[in-house]
Amino acid sequence: WVFRTGFVDPDAAVDLGLLAKGFHIVTGPVPYNADGPMTPHWNAVYKHLTRHGFSSRPVMEGAGGAAGEAYAWAIENPDKVSCIYGENPILHSTLAKTQPLDNLAPLAKVGVPILHVCGSLDPWFKEQTGVAEKRYKELGGKITVIVKEGEGHYPLAPKNLQPVLEFIAGNAK
Repeated sequence: WVFRTGFVDPDAAVDLGLLAKGFHIVTGPVPYNADGPMTPHWNAVYKHLTRHGFSSRPVMEGAGGAAGEAYAWAIENPDKVSCIYGENPILHSTLAKTQPLDNLAPLAKVGVPILHVCGSLDPWFKEQTGVAEKRYKELGGKITVIVKEGEGHYPLAPKNLQPVLEFIAGNAK
């Protein structure tokens, strides 16, 4: 299953591809107020689903700013995550005490594989994914970055979904 940290758009190509492969897409508690997500709410969703037969190691998924929340929950629960998928991620979180970009060691320590799909013209590409890739590799972590040349922050999903679907399906537990 995929524990998604943002709303699912009607044209969310990766999610549609995963649904076709039998995955469940679960949107965690996304608040409508300025307080941001709250860790106890995310933990409650995780506990409820795992008590009802869902895998104890979901895929974490987030796009843009929501990716930071996926990372934050994964960093707090690295043994409960099979992999992380981010589209043009901005690694800032209201959940985290230490921002995800500065706290990747817990993920690397347990070997959580990461995949980012980014537009080469995305304004946060170098300062977010570029820095995350360098730091994660230095920590011994495995991160793959797919760059969409000439594209900006939107659209998020790649045109060729196969590498993304294979990454997620191959790492899901």
